[in-house]
Amino acid sequence: MEKAECDFNISVELIKGDNSYWVPTPPEEVLELDSLGIVDIGDDQNDFEKLVSLIHEIGHVIRHNDNNLKSKNWHTLFEESLAWYLGYDYSIKCGIEINLDEYKERVEKALKLYVKEMK
Repeated sequence: MEKAECDFNISVELIKGDNSYWVPTPPEEVLELDSLGIVDIGDDQNDFEKLVSLIHEIGHVIRHNDNNLKSKNWHTLFEESLAWYLGYDYSIKCGIEINLDEYKERVEKALKLYVKEMK
C-alpha cells in the first residue's frame, strides 16, 4: 500500500464492506490537497482479495494519469479489463508474485458482475 501511495501520490484506505474503488481528486483540487486521489479497499475481503483489489484500482490510477490511454468512448467492460491488466502489470514490476490462476478467477468474477449489470 505504501509503495502505491508513494508511486502515484494517492491515499489507500480500508473501508467497511467488500467493495473497492478509485476516486480521483478533482483537477482543481490537486494542488491544494497534494493528492491525485483515494483508493478505498473493502475490509470484508480476505488478504488476497484486498491485494488484487488494490492492484485493479492501481490500473484505474495508471489509466487516469496516462493521457495516451484516455478516451471517453471506451466501454465500461473494456475499462475494467484494462484496469485489471495494468494493475497486474504494475504488481509484477514491483516484484509482487500473484498466483495467476487465482487472479484470473477474481478477474472473471468481477467482470461477470459488469456483464450482469449491462443486461
